[in-house]
Amino acid sequence: MRHMAVIAIVLAICTTSLAWSQDYDQLIEDAGNKMYASEYEAALELYRRAFEIGDGGLNDLFNAACAAARTADPDAAFMYLNRAIADGFIERHWFEEDEDLVSLHTDDRWNDLLAALDARLDAVAASFPEAHPAGPVVDLPEPRLLSDVSVEEALQSRRSVRTYMDLPLSLAEVSQLLWAAYGLNKPIENAPDFLRGGLRTAPSAGALYPLEVYLVARNVTGLASGIYLYRSETHQLITLVGVDRWQDVSDAGFNQPHFETAAAAIVYSAVFERSTQKYGDRGRERYVCMDLGHSAENVYLQGYALKIGTCAIGAFSDLALKQVVRMTKAEEPLYIMPLGKVE
Repeated sequence: MRHMAVIAIVLAICTTSLAWSQDYDQLIEDAGNKMYASEYEAALELYRRAFEIGDGGLNDLFNAACAAARTADPDAAFMYLNRAIADGFIERHWFEEDEDLVSLHTDDRWNDLLAALDARLDAVAASFPEAHPAGPVVDLPEPRLLSDVSVEEALQSRRSVRTYMDLPLSLAEVSQLLWAAYGLNKPIENAPDFLRGGLRTAPSAGALYPLEVYLVARNVTGLASGIYLYRSETHQLITLVGVDRWQDVSDAGFNQPHFETAAAAIVYSAVFERSTQKYGDRGRERYVCMDLGHSAENVYLQGYALKIGTCAIGAFSDLALKQVVRMTKAEEPLYIMPLGKVE
């Protein structure tokens, strides 16, 4: 009976914890709705109740500070903002541009707050490596060059897909998608360094290939969850993070619904200097973005042929994504493309 009592207690705790989680999410959702309706006092009270249950996500703390600032409660606003910074909030432009926080700008504590944020930003910037480490290598299956789906059918039928079947992808499917994104289709021996092995499946201005391609694996058969750099020259994955970081990537992407069931994600970055050293500002303002579009469309079309959906995401925290994916100092993040099975 004692064991049964212990089990009953454990079940009660688990059930209560689940209820707390659900209550927190509901309170945050209700608070957001109140913010949208400009009912700031009601929103602030809901945030306070939520934080009594849970620790508070970074965006939730920031939004609570906005509600407090709108209700002339600067003490609460600064408390929430300082908590957000201490927990890792690094969106400086939100502090400067959000109209909800304007009332705080003349407070003596505002400059101290920005100084604390800048110190965290400096620490984050210093953490980026000059080059990728030489992690364990994963050989990818050779991509196939024939399928039952025509280019015309893929062009007619491809769509942006935001919800997926909660099923794994295979390593062969991941291999095919990465090759379509940026794989070599014409290896060139003794090629110039800027070619990095040859020509690729996606065109590039001046064949300078400024993009870097990462795979974030959540549910891929035959591949451990983690973060990988795609080496198109050898069609291999370089292990950067050998543990599951899916939630961190989702957090960087503001926990958009795409991440709930996706099995993996392709993340794009660019080393703009590869293009600007030849094309100057036009390389940054135009050519790199053109290159990204070429490559991402390949993923859409290849995904359709494999019955894998995706949707390009541009809304994310640049620094947070760069940090969690382990990009180098020279890179800037551009896209997240969640991947998942569709019917």
